[in-house]
Amino acid sequence: MVFYLSVSAGVGDLKHLLKMGLGYPLRNVLLANDLSSVMDFLIASLNAVQEASIDPGHVGIYFGLGILLYFMFLSSKNPALVRYSAICAVCIGTAYGILNEIFQTLLPYRVASVADAFSNLIGLVLAQIFVILFALMLKAIFKVKKKELNVQ
Repeated sequence: MVFYLSVSAGVGDLKHLLKMGLGYPLRNVLLANDLSSVMDFLIASLNAVQEASIDPGHVGIYFGLGILLYFMFLSSKNPALVRYSAICAVCIGTAYGILNEIFQTLLPYRVASVADAFSNLIGLVLAQIFVILFALMLKAIFKVKKKELNVQ
């Protein structure tokens, strides 16, 4: 999926779908429920991201790739890969992202950029933070449940 999106000339259609298919309906829901402060926060966040030359599309796609890579390394039979699943996912995902940007220099309708590679890295790191926090949260929940069962 990542490779297809990187070599596809019609990525603008995807951005149009996200703006028209998700952006405007989300805005309408927020306004209808008097959550304009949330909308203002989201708009300010998107403006900050845009000023920093971070591509939310790259962050989102590589976030998904980062989660998949994490679980791939976590299910390995090699104990070192299991122990360092997050680090391996970031390293392999970053290497793939850089190679993907280099490949885009060979395509006449695509442009490679360091900002895109940085956006890829941000997506991968955010994915690892999300997975680790999620695992810690589940561990805490199971610990509380176990205490409750022992008390009863």
